[in-house]
Amino acid sequence: MSLIPKAQFVGLEGVAHLCTGGEAPWLRSHDAACRRFGALKSGGMAGREEIFAVYGRAKEGVARLLGVPPSRVAFLAHASEGLNQAARSVAWRPGDNAVFADLEYPSLIYPVAALRERGVEPRIVRTVGHYLSMDALAGAVDSRTRLLLVSHVSYLTGQRLDLARCAELARSRGAWLAVDATHALGVAPVPGDCCDFVVSSCYKWLLATHGVGIFASSAERVGDLAPATLGWHSVASRPGPADPLAMALREDAARLEAGNPSLLGCFVLDNALGAREGLEPEAILEHALDLGGELIAGLQARGCPVITPEAPAERAGNVCFLADDAEALTRRLAERRVLVWSGDGRVRVSAHLHNDAADVRAFFEALDAVGEAGGPEAQPGARTTRKP
Repeated sequence: MSLIPKAQFVGLEGVAHLCTGGEAPWLRSHDAACRRFGALKSGGMAGREEIFAVYGRAKEGVARLLGVPPSRVAFLAHASEGLNQAARSVAWRPGDNAVFADLEYPSLIYPVAALRERGVEPRIVRTVGHYLSMDALAGAVDSRTRLLLVSHVSYLTGQRLDLARCAELARSRGAWLAVDATHALGVAPVPGDCCDFVVSSCYKWLLATHGVGIFASSAERVGDLAPATLGWHSVASRPGPADPLAMALREDAARLEAGNPSLLGCFVLDNALGAREGLEPEAILEHALDLGGELIAGLQARGCPVITPEAPAERAGNVCFLADDAEALTRRLAERRVLVWSGDGRVRVSAHLHNDAADVRAFFEALDAVGEAGGPEAQPGARTTRKP
């Protein structure tokens, strides 16, 4: 059975929603949270104070999920802004390098790719069979590596990395570890204390919406960061006309928020965090792994090339398989009220809190009905799954 009833979401009647990795369904209670924001916004200064109280509570909730102090969490516009902040926080020198895998999401790659004009090498680790080997990652990191960038869970393959091992690798060479937790936070425990920088979107596994990106950094290892952008919200106090150039930055991560973050988005995030109260992170992951195991077994039985590792320790909520025309297959499944995600030659099936075994059955019934048995061959010599 699901961990949160489908009835608590908009539009899931008669629908197998298996695409949280793309867009999470909307909680019905978000409507009330938005109405409350509207009422407070019309409430003058007292209303504004309450709005910022909710902003603070949402930040505390995120900090608990990451296992870091709330003072180290900032709400930026999106995860991409946080990755740019991380890249700009490094004191780069010509000849330095930044390491990342070839299958990473562009938002993780582009901020360091732009450093080439400063003599920094973007060092790409090539994957084999859609699998990122820790040995290959370690082989690319050397004494000139300043930043190791990884996704905790791959948007493309669903592979989950051991962040403790990634952190050990980075620190053994004097590098910082930057982690995109967008496909982990909300479905898998994210050890934020392992990360020098960690970012996440909120509109996927956290069940919130767009406009709020999570950013956190380690006070012990990277210290107080210089904001990539500055505004009135960056400073602790404003002396005004007497000294308009004075900039006493906030002592906490809010210095990175140049202006008001998406306060409406914070209300939705706060409500989403409240909806999962009482659910242990390990139980949420176990639920996703159980459903994912059924998906992998069924896809393998049908000859579909699964590129998500089979070992539970190496996956979370995403199960991905190759398809000749992934977009067309996704459309045909949607016509049968089964929602999945596609792109880059693969179909991504995502199991989360609202899903159950009936959704998995509906997926396979629809898959069989549209006649998709298998897909393109994996790369030569590649594995399609990785067993424990």
